[in-house]
Amino acid sequence: MLEKFKTYFEPTSNCVPASEEIMKRYKEKVPEVLLDIWKTSGIGKYNDGLIELISPEDFEPNLWIWLGKEFTTYVPFAVTGFGELIYYRKLTETDEDVCMIDIQHRKIEVFTWSMESFFEDFLTSPENRNIWFRQELFEKAISEKGVLLKNEVFTFVPILAIGGAEELQCLQKGSAQVYQELVFQMTS
Repeated sequence: MLEKFKTYFEPTSNCVPASEEIMKRYKEKVPEVLLDIWKTSGIGKYNDGLIELISPEDFEPNLWIWLGKEFTTYVPFAVTGFGELIYYRKLTETDEDVCMIDIQHRKIEVFTWSMESFFEDFLTSPENRNIWFRQELFEKAISEKGVLLKNEVFTFVPILAIGGAEELQCLQKGSAQVYQELVFQMTS
């Protein structure tokens, strides 16, 4: 399962299997494919943090802030290396999708219509990684500024919405949750 994803995305040493509590809490809320990744490869950074699979409860408050209310069938499960929040939506018994809150541009993007497609097709596309995950800038930032810790991302200073630039000299490290809240407050 997820052979292409596993070929392109290497878990870092900080990845740990999800706790039994997380597995039990989200068993009915997310697809089996995500539960399998949580159980085998673990929660943590992949490709040095280009994407980080997160504990949903750590980011649910931020998801609700950005969406304006709580949705019981939406689950945040990842952040990009620049703080965008990726979440799963169970729309009906048979319909689902994976979305991203583009915090810099205050918009929501629908990436795929299934979790498996997100991991196997979307993430493994070099074009998608460069457009949505800023892979080239991310790799330069890791090389220049060092590795990211758990729930840490590269932040644009100033944020893009108020004049920042997608350039190496405009990046700092910071907490993903704090950055998401700050960008929300500054762009509201």
